[in-house]
Amino acid sequence: MKTDKNSQIVIYVINGSTIRRFVILDLIIGAGIFYVVKLVSLSVLAASVSSFMGTEGIKRATKILNKSNEKKMTIKLT
Repeated sequence: MKTDKNSQIVIYVINGSTIRRFVILDLIIGAGIFYVVKLVSLSVLAASVSSFMGTEGIKRATKILNKSNEKKMTIKLT
């Protein structure tokens, strides 16, 4: 096996809060939305789509809310 002297090792650091947010949001809330919609509509396709859209909607809503809170804080500081 030939090794190169200039080879690089890439290390990714993932915060525990990122993993926790993924587990809570995507796995727990996504599964909850899936099973509730499946119970109501009896359709796996509708449940899958609503689960995806629900978790993505929550992610985007929190980003929008965080941006609006940052703008309010900068306005108060100036």
